[in-house]
Amino acid sequence: MWSDAWIGLPYATRGRGPDVYDCLGLYLALNAARLGRVLPDPGCDQRAAVRNRVVAVERIRYRPVETAEEGDAILFRAAGRPLHVAYAIDDRDMLHIGQDTGVSVLERWRASRWLCRLEGIFRPHA
Repeated sequence: MWSDAWIGLPYATRGRGPDVYDCLGLYLALNAARLGRVLPDPGCDQRAAVRNRVVAVERIRYRPVETAEEGDAILFRAAGRPLHVAYAIDDRDMLHIGQDTGVSVLERWRASRWLCRLEGIFRPHA
């Protein structure tokens, strides 16, 4: 499967690839590589995102959807705030990376450990 090449990549704060990624960096890179969609990068880490209310500002670039399709942003709460983004493979699976995993992984986002933190599914405006 195409996703195999994206599994096991190392995590780094503000990582934008190609050698290391953070969650946003991986999401942006996958959109560009898979869909040819170049999305704007707010250029910050999670701490700065909270301080500068980046998620609230960036949300206008996306519309909420009920069913995930490849390339959608699946947004999760971390520390009570919507801060962790994953790349939707489909309406079941996601590719994501974080400090807790240390590497990029393929997981079911509909698993209970993720659903309880789900903020929403968002699709970039065309």
